[in-house]
Amino acid sequence: MSFHLHHVSLTVGDLPAAMAFFTKAFGFHADFVEEDMGPDIARMAGHAGLLCAFTQMRAPGPGMVLELICFHDAAGPAPQGDALPWRPGAGHICFHVDDLEKALDTCRAAGAELLGEVIGFPGGRCCYLRSPGGAFVELEWIVPAEPTP
Repeated sequence: MSFHLHHVSLTVGDLPAAMAFFTKAFGFHADFVEEDMGPDIARMAGHAGLLCAFTQMRAPGPGMVLELICFHDAAGPAPQGDALPWRPGAGHICFHVDDLEKALDTCRAAGAELLGEVIGFPGGRCCYLRSPGGAFVELEWIVPAEPTP
């Protein structure tokens, strides 16, 4: 069996807001947007009446594809997003950055909210953010390796 990672997907509550954030903060651009996927997503997820809008966005550079997907149910209101990134089923995307403070400022200017505080660990620093649309993002700075002679 041969395989490779195609994309990473985050469920969001507001697709346009999430798209704008990932464009402003990280330079992603949409490869395509599907505004109203119906029966196929309902069958795939096993939930009659489920609908979604989604995009697949590409980052600058090779290979990184981010899918943002906003589900809604034709029979009722959309579920509220979880404010807690540590619950089962929650996920996040992590970006290694070369300047944590600058990246944090850029994300905040694009509408993200710092969830706790920036913490240090042996070899670096990191933090969690909630982006517009409700997705969770981690920023991580790693101490640069010493050059080898």
